[in-house]
Amino acid sequence: MVNLETLQTLLTFVTLISVPVGVFYYVMTLRNQSRSRQIQIIRGLSSTNVDKGFLSWNFSDYDDFMSKYGPEPNPEGWKNMMDWFTALEEYGVYVKEGLLDIHLLYLLHGGTIKKSWEILEVLLEYRVRNNWPRWLLESEYLCKRIIEYEEQHPELRT
Repeated sequence: MVNLETLQTLLTFVTLISVPVGVFYYVMTLRNQSRSRQIQIIRGLSSTNVDKGFLSWNFSDYDDFMSKYGPEPNPEGWKNMMDWFTALEEYGVYVKEGLLDIHLLYLLHGGTIKKSWEILEVLLEYRVRNNWPRWLLESEYLCKRIIEYEEQHPELRT
């Protein structure tokens, strides 16, 4: 028969071991939930059915861009482009707030986001001319972060 002192020591040991095991399990569960949430967010961008033909538009400056591809001469193209930049606005906020890992986003959409900067850089004039200081601000942040991330990780370039 087990004496009471041995049983009490064994129960104390089990209690001491169960607390760190429980904390470890909780931390791992939170980490897995965070990764799952990030994957769901990225899948949302992947499923954005936007015709990205606007990424191949040719223009020399803002005025040339607007005369060819602005909302009046090219309403469908403008809408597609704005749908894409609206998605980038969301992803810019997710990255800025630490809800989305820039590495995952870079691996899946880095090239497209980087290419988007070529258009966005010209479109920033729209912000100035219309006195709209927050227009596409998060898209700008995201594009710059993707470019910066690639510069910091040249081994990821293909």
